[in-house]
Amino acid sequence: MADDQIVSDLLVFIRTQFLDGDPAGELTDDTPLLAWGVLDSFKTARLVAFIQDELGSPIPPEQLNATNFHDIRSIAELVRSNGGRAGAARGGGLP
Repeated sequence: MADDQIVSDLLVFIRTQFLDGDPAGELTDDTPLLAWGVLDSFKTARLVAFIQDELGSPIPPEQLNATNFHDIRSIAELVRSNGGRAGAARGGGLP
């Protein structure tokens, strides 16, 4: 299912790019990314570039807020609402 693929792609990207692979397996789709310090402004910019380039979902500046980036579920919903299913359907092209 494309929606599950979006969550999976986001989990893999955040684990590999920001958490050294998450060896303890602590990141889940409802981990509070901002509260736990997983995302900061620089990492959020990298994540937005990934979402746009690999998941095919443009993120308008007005949607860059704490609510939309609270956890992976919130981000996946943002991706879906901006038409990002095509990138997830083709596998995402993860690093």
